[in-house]
Amino acid sequence: MTTQTIDPRDRKQGGGAPQGAAEGLRLDRSNALLAEARRLIPGVTQSLMKRPEMFALGSFPVYLEGGEGALVRDVDGNQYIDYICGLGANTLGHNHPAVVDAIRRRLDRGILHSLPTEVEVTATQDLVALTPGAEMARFFKTGADATSAAIRLARHVTGKERVVTIGYNGWHDHFMFDTPGVPAVLREYTYRMPLMAEADEQPLLDLIASKGPELALVLLSLPYKRCVSAEYLREVREACRAQGVLFVLDEVVTGFRLARGGAQEYYQIEADFVCLSKGIAAGMPLSAIAGPRQVMSRLSELQVSTTFGGEMLSLEVCRAALREYRETDYVARVAALGKRLREGINRRAEQGGFPLRVVGYDAIPFFLMAEDLAVHTKRMEPFVGAMARRGVLLRRDVNFLCGAHTEAQIDHTIDAAHDALLELASRGVIERGAGARARS
Repeated sequence: MTTQTIDPRDRKQGGGAPQGAAEGLRLDRSNALLAEARRLIPGVTQSLMKRPEMFALGSFPVYLEGGEGALVRDVDGNQYIDYICGLGANTLGHNHPAVVDAIRRRLDRGILHSLPTEVEVTATQDLVALTPGAEMARFFKTGADATSAAIRLARHVTGKERVVTIGYNGWHDHFMFDTPGVPAVLREYTYRMPLMAEADEQPLLDLIASKGPELALVLLSLPYKRCVSAEYLREVREACRAQGVLFVLDEVVTGFRLARGGAQEYYQIEADFVCLSKGIAAGMPLSAIAGPRQVMSRLSELQVSTTFGGEMLSLEVCRAALREYRETDYVARVAALGKRLREGINRRAEQGGFPLRVVGYDAIPFFLMAEDLAVHTKRMEPFVGAMARRGVLLRRDVNFLCGAHTEAQIDHTIDAAHDALLELASRGVIERGAGARARS
């Protein structure tokens, strides 16, 4: 195979389309590391969503070595346009100068001190200023930390115990009560509700109406396969308020991505408070909950604490990232590039009669091959493998744009997707039909 070459300077020059044909990738080093990881690491890696089985095992890189802008390089020297973006955390792109400079400035003064530091205050000031309705905020390290703190706070404020969770809110027990290792008794305290289709909307409102007297909060993570309406979100909020239930947005993914102020700004709706992570520090480990003083001040009455919540590298990068969101056209640019990607792929797929559609939010494109999950996965696994051979890294469902993507990279991705679909059709993986839509 001819190694795909990308000049990292292309981020500044506006280029970045990988060069190379669709031969099989050389993944010798990746495969060797994978064999060793299977011996040493339960689940191979630290995140379920990064396991090789989540992509296209055998035809997709397993280990990356470095990155610049929207480009990444694997341990075998192959380079790609990246739409995984650290599972959405790398909002600005890899190795962004503002992030690197913030880390370098802080390193000379230490990483974790024995008492609070000034950056805890200044980072909170910046976060509160950018978050609609926020007067106070508290930092943690992971999205699951933030959502777990949200549940404890809501129970304390309302005096009620049961909660409603919508979407993926983390791996902790109260979210994963139906998985191995979690006491079955927790099922009594959590209602998990889908919101993937319009048919799911009324049942949520009905649940709030019927169970409201025992509910502490509704923790809502927006679906990515479709865009819910602002009117519906207002209905949910008002239903919560009528029952004394806190309406909390899980903005771990949507924060600083749909708008500077996240889904609250995008939909012009105010939650009782929000959970933030991923983009809050552009790839550094940090999360937070933020909201009005009346609710947030009650957090001081609880046992909610983490040693690394005041770790200074992440807080300095948080300040730098928030400054980029505030002072540049990052949000509008990412949305415009996402729209270009969605419209381009959908147009070519429609013309070719391929069962692929890009749906959802422009900044968070969802690649859909079928409504039936099994059919979708059967088609998407070889598709992401074919895309990797063409120098593009994709997940099998939700993907991400970052501030470093270029129009040239988007256009290359559109062409690569068309070529990959042709390949899959020739192999009998998908069928072509005039005007075919994503279907099972």
